[in-house]
Amino acid sequence: MKRAVVAISVLTAGAALAASVVAAPPSQSAKGGSHAAASEAPVVQNLGGLEKTMKGLRWGLTHDEVTDAYNKTGGLFDQEYAPQLMHVQPGYEQQQLEADRDNRKVNLERSYTRFGDTPTGYDTTPLKNEYTYRNDEALQKLFKDGRQRYLFYIKDKLWKIYEEVPLKAEGPLGATFQDAVAKLNAAMVVPARIRPVDSSQGLDRTTADWQDRTTHVRALDRSNEHLLGLVLEDRNTLANIASLRSTKAVDPFAIDPSIAAITKQGISDPNAGRDAKAGDAGAGKGKKAK
Repeated sequence: MKRAVVAISVLTAGAALAASVVAAPPSQSAKGGSHAAASEAPVVQNLGGLEKTMKGLRWGLTHDEVTDAYNKTGGLFDQEYAPQLMHVQPGYEQQQLEADRDNRKVNLERSYTRFGDTPTGYDTTPLKNEYTYRNDEALQKLFKDGRQRYLFYIKDKLWKIYEEVPLKAEGPLGATFQDAVAKLNAAMVVPARIRPVDSSQGLDRTTADWQDRTTHVRALDRSNEHLLGLVLEDRNTLANIASLRSTKAVDPFAIDPSIAAITKQGISDPNAGRDAKAGDAGAGKGKKAK
């Protein structure tokens, strides 16, 4: 009887926590954008099942090592297709499954994109604030478990995984951002920090976040696309991100420093006075001719 009472109490407390945390007030002390403020995210004992995103991976792997983890014989892609292949007869259906698996392996390799000097198509996507140019950053992408997954690298070290999770009533995280945060709160048993949009801190979407010993988790509100952006990132890299991104973005509309120096005291035309005198002289001559 006591065990039943305890179980009911835990479930009730968990539900109350999940419901109350969605409306938790945003932190007022966060400084330096979504990355710099990771140290203030609430600490959790575990990631409530999000650890499976890191299956077969670890922070710091090179993109070749990550590709191998997915593509090698017995790797992550082979493990994903193994149950399906076990239940089909040799023939057309088996060949189709194997072809689909092999195409995904090739696409993962080909998806590697570096953010060097040339703009990429990612600049027009919601990922545009997740990387910088000319700081040896790159990404790969794949589709897994019904989600588009992006693997981010800096100095060719895996440091961030970004998943686009569909928001729908029958989905694992519900139909809305509020549903998703409530479910994540319940799974991690700790209220998220809720941060509103704030361009001065690099927040272009309402964000909920948590962290454990090694990983910072962000949930980004992309409700207008019926998506949740779910981001896992290495805390060690996050703590050093400013120094790793030593090359700062250049404003394409900024005035060249040499031009700015010349125009600092205002622009003057050295011929302005001369032209005025010449005009007066002409006018005088005209009157005299009359």
